[in-house]
Amino acid sequence: MVALAILGMALVAVFQLFSMTLRNTKKADNYTRALFYARSLLDEAYSFPDPETESGSLEFEEGFDGRREISLVSASEDETVKLYEISVTVTWPPSGSLTMKGLRAVHEAE
Repeated sequence: MVALAILGMALVAVFQLFSMTLRNTKKADNYTRALFYARSLLDEAYSFPDPETESGSLEFEEGFDGRREISLVSASEDETVKLYEISVTVTWPPSGSLTMKGLRAVHEAE
């Protein structure tokens, strides 16, 4: 009887450990996917000739949503050189969120 009680407690501990591992694996997978989506949105913003007009929202698979915001940080006096801040936020259910920021300088030839 004592051996069955010890075996029962050991099995409960193993199943709890297994459950916690699965939960942590899912969290890591969500974070990795969010990082991939955020980096993709950021790289896309770097490729636009004029990033100022490219703010907006996107929906990805499995409930992931992305939002890109681009704002002018500074400009030269003749406005040939502009510095933009690009902020990308990816959210996923139930309450995950990841934000990445970057800077981009644009030089307009005269």
